[in-house]
Amino acid sequence: MSFRKAVLLLLAIVALVSATSAHAQFGAYGMFTVDRLSNIASSPEQNPNVTSARSNSVDPLGGTGGVYYDFKKLGPVTLGADLRGSILTTKRGAYEKFNGGGARIYSVLGGVRAVFHTPLAPLKPYVQGSVGLGRSDYGLLYSEAGVTDNGIVGNSPILRNNFEYEGLAGLDIKLLPILDYRVAEFGYGGLDPFGNNSHNYPIKQVSMGFVFHLPF
Repeated sequence: MSFRKAVLLLLAIVALVSATSAHAQFGAYGMFTVDRLSNIASSPEQNPNVTSARSNSVDPLGGTGGVYYDFKKLGPVTLGADLRGSILTTKRGAYEKFNGGGARIYSVLGGVRAVFHTPLAPLKPYVQGSVGLGRSDYGLLYSEAGVTDNGIVGNSPILRNNFEYEGLAGLDIKLLPILDYRVAEFGYGGLDPFGNNSHNYPIKQVSMGFVFHLPF
């Protein structure tokens, strides 16, 4: 199954489940996201034909979109499910002297979230844990190995599949009955490749954006 088809299937499942309950809250959001992917210099995916020193991190940025479904209230906490996808890129790869093809992280993650009700009703802090598929070239993998005569690393990316996980915490502020401003969302997690190239690439993340939802 392709990456795009997997995203569409997961979105359809969440939409179908959310439609079965009139008492739950369904919402969708869009955010600007910046990641820092690190621990690259010791990657087993290093290109032996490139002897220049490598940066230990890359900072892809882009957009994150998702949907959530809050279905259970337990005192001051509301539990729910979240599904999101991210497309993050940068022209700066992990090679210190050559940009190459840049760096990419494409993600589809599902998880659980907990929203905390505060004395200040417009403020809605939340925490979340998510896991799923992350595809990345780690800023290292390009189809043309080595360095060309003009000093440029090959620029067609090779993407690897990874198990991706993230712990997230954020704050939404109510602006309108159907609109919240997501002031900030901070995340920490990582990519762990499938297959034989075992390695951990930690991810630090920050996002901000807007949330649209059905009023209670």
